[in-house]
Amino acid sequence: MKPPAAQFRHDLRNALNHLIGYAEILTEELSDHPDGSEEHSSAALKEVIVRARELVRLLQTFPDETLPAQAREAVYRASLTEALDQLPPSLRHRHSEDFAKMLQAASSLTALVDEAPEAPSLATAVTQGAEADVLVVDDDPINRDLLRRMLERQGYSVTTAATGQDCLDLLSRHHFDLVLLDVIMPGLSGFDVLSRIREAADSRAVPVIVISALDESSAAIRCIQMGAEDYLPKPFDPVLLRARIGATLEKKRLRDQEAKHAKDLEQALIELHGAKDRLVVQEKLASLGALTAGIAHELKNPLNFITNFASLSREIVEDLEQELGRPEPDSAELRDLLKTLRENLDRIETHGKRADSIVRGMLLHSHGQPGRREAADMNALVDEALNLAYHGMRAQDSGFNVTIEKNLAGGLPPVPVVAQDISRVLVNILNNALYATAEKKRTAGADYMPCLRVTTRDAGDSVELILEDNGPGVSPGLAQKIFEPFFTTKPAGAGTGLGLSISYDIIVRAHEGSLTV
Repeated sequence: MKPPAAQFRHDLRNALNHLIGYAEILTEELSDHPDGSEEHSSAALKEVIVRARELVRLLQTFPDETLPAQAREAVYRASLTEALDQLPPSLRHRHSEDFAKMLQAASSLTALVDEAPEAPSLATAVTQGAEADVLVVDDDPINRDLLRRMLERQGYSVTTAATGQDCLDLLSRHHFDLVLLDVIMPGLSGFDVLSRIREAADSRAVPVIVISALDESSAAIRCIQMGAEDYLPKPFDPVLLRARIGATLEKKRLRDQEAKHAKDLEQALIELHGAKDRLVVQEKLASLGALTAGIAHELKNPLNFITNFASLSREIVEDLEQELGRPEPDSAELRDLLKTLRENLDRIETHGKRADSIVRGMLLHSHGQPGRREAADMNALVDEALNLAYHGMRAQDSGFNVTIEKNLAGGLPPVPVVAQDISRVLVNILNNALYATAEKKRTAGADYMPCLRVTTRDAGDSVELILEDNGPGVSPGLAQKIFEPFFTTKPAGAGTGLGLSISYDIIVRAHEGSLTV
C-alpha cells in the first residue's frame, strides 16, 4: 500500500495523463486537415496540453509534506477546466466522447486537490516558526524590486544588493537564511560570488539559489557543482520559485537542527568524560582509603625497626663515651661498638628507605598524572601488592584469614612499566579476590578456607601474572562484562564499577598488554 503522499501524487499524475493523452490524440486527428479549417481548434487543444504539462513539471518539484497545498494552488492557477471551455463547440460536438473524458480528467484533478487535507506550504511553514531573512542580489533594479515585493508578500524579510561585492559585504556583517543570486552582473559575476560565499567560513553554510537569464544546462550544472542549492532560469515561475525557496529553507532548518543536535551531543560527551574523570578520581581515592590500614601496618614495621635501632645506637654511643673516658680504652671493644653502630645505622637506613618507598607508593597510587616507565621487578611489585591488599582486608575484618600461595618464578627479566599503575591494578584485583572469598566464607561455613594463589612466569617476550582465588567465581555471561565501566556485582555502595575498567585501560591501552578473565 502506497503512503498517502505517494498515492496522492499518483492520482494527480493519472488524471493529467488522461487529459494530455486524449488532447494529443485529438490534435493529431486535426492535423489530418491540411486546409487549415481546424487551426483554431488545434491551437485551443495545444493550450490545454501546455497547461497540463506545466502542472506535471511543477508537481515534480513539490516535496511530499507540502504537496496538497502546492498542488491546489498550481491546479487552480492552471485553470484547465477554463481552457477546455475555450474549445470550439464544433470540436466538442464532433468528438463528444473524447471531450467528455478530458473534462472528467480535469474534474477529477480539481476534486483531488479540493479533498486533499490542508497542509501549509514550505514557505509558510518556515516563516511561521521564525522569520526567514533573504538576500536578493541582482544588478537590475526592477528584478530586485519584483523579487523583494513577491517575497515580502510571502512573509520573508528581504534585503537587496545591486552588486556581488555588496552581497559579500552584507554577508560578512549579517546573518541570512537564503541568498537569491543573479549570475550575469558587472564586476563580480554570480559564479565569483558563489565561489567566495562557499570559501568563507562565516557564510559557507548559507544556501544559495541562482536565478539567471541563462537558460543553459551547463550554467545550472556549474552552479550546482559550486555549491548552489538550486538553479532557476528567468523569467521564473512564481509558484515554482515559492516552492523551491520553501524547500531550500526547510532543508536549511533541518541542517541547522542536525548541527544543534550534534553540538548538544558533543557537549554531553564532554560532560560525560568530565563525570567519568571525576569518578575515576573517586575510585582512586576509595582504593587509597581501603589501603590506608594496610599501608599503616606496612609503615609500622620499618618505623618500629628505625625506633629500636636508633635506641640501641644511643646506648652504643653511651658505651663508646664510657670506653673513651677510661685512661686506657680497649681498642677491640671500641671496634666492636663501632661495628655494631654501623650495622644499626645500615638497618635504620634500610628501613627508612622502605618507609619512604611505601609513602611514595601511596602518593603515586593517588596521583592522577601518568608516570614514567622504568624497569621493574614484577615479583617485588606482586609481594608489595599482596601485603597491602591483605593487611587492608584484615583492617576491615580482623577475623579474616586467607591462605596465600606464591609461585613466583625466579630470574624474571625486568619489565619497563609504570610501577605505581601496575601496583594499582594488582591491588585492585587482589582486593576483589579477597572480598569475594570473604563473602563466600560468610555463607559457606567452617569447611571453607579462603585461598589466594599468585603465579608469575616468563612468557618469552613478556611476563605473565596469574591471580586465582577459590571464591564463588564469575559466570561466563558476567565475564564478558566485568571490564565495562560502571559494571559491578557488588551491592549498592560497595563498589563503583570502575576498578576493573581502569585496570583494563592501564594494562591493555597504556602498557600494550592483555588482561583476561
